[in-house]
Amino acid sequence: MEPVERLKTNSSDLWRRAASHPFIEELGSGALHGGKFRRYFIQDYLFVTDLTRVAGLAVSKAPDLVTARPFGDFLSNLLGAEDSLFLRAFEAMGLSEEEFLGAKALPTTAAFGNYLVGLAHAGSFTEICCAMYVVEGVYLDWAERLKASNARPADSGSPLGGLYQEWIDIHTDESLGPFVRFLESRTNLASPAQLPALQNIFDQTARYEFAFWEMAYNGEQWL
Repeated sequence: MEPVERLKTNSSDLWRRAASHPFIEELGSGALHGGKFRRYFIQDYLFVTDLTRVAGLAVSKAPDLVTARPFGDFLSNLLGAEDSLFLRAFEAMGLSEEEFLGAKALPTTAAFGNYLVGLAHAGSFTEICCAMYVVEGVYLDWAERLKASNARPADSGSPLGGLYQEWIDIHTDESLGPFVRFLESRTNLASPAQLPALQNIFDQTARYEFAFWEMAYNGEQWL
């Protein structure tokens, strides 16, 4: 069994909860309340700032330029196509630039971002790849599942159905698959001695993924 397969098997319940949250199911059907998506999208926009830092640190820790390139491409996508989608979505939701630029990270968003950036600073390239495999692999999982079930929120009659559809499409295999497979291949180079530490990273990242959906769907619950 390859390392990633072992990590994912050991974390199967956490992965399932993160990849099949009610937020995702309602996104696919078009039934997701606009206010929940608005909260999620603003917080995800803030979270992407930390992802750009993680990608930059990964580039600096890559063993060579060939290995660094997928993270460079990922960073270009975050700052290009995905950022463009965020801006168009904010306009569609009637959010002014002052509103989304002035938004503050909720505790879950801040904790997740701080965890990943801290890991990227202190950890190895393999550890960064492991955490990012969970971050991006969970999204690829649910987007491909919704695509396979012919989810068409754009046809649901929801005012945000078209945006929901675009958010699914940007995370399917065509867009995200090559990067996730790269992350998997690099994590699979881990030695047996590295697996306990990688399992902790895998589990913690999956917990944060679930917590992010919970925050978006049910509101921030921290005291």
